[in-house]
Amino acid sequence: MAVGFLNGQAPKAEMKLYDTPSQLFTPAVVTAKNLKAEIIDKKIATARSCAPGVTPKGCKNLGIASQ
Repeated sequence: MAVGFLNGQAPKAEMKLYDTPSQLFTPAVVTAKNLKAEIIDKKIATARSCAPGVTPKGCKNLGIASQ
């Protein structure tokens, strides 16, 4: 959602909250330990876009591909 918003895509309202179109989300804490599961595997962003400049060893430590 945030990436789409930054790219100029309007969010889709799925409900109304206080008469305002809304879409509610359950937040997730993203850490080095769960970066791959929360971001890469869910196709929110690619390893290259969320870890630019990270060395292949750093990518391995994060559990993500360095390509």
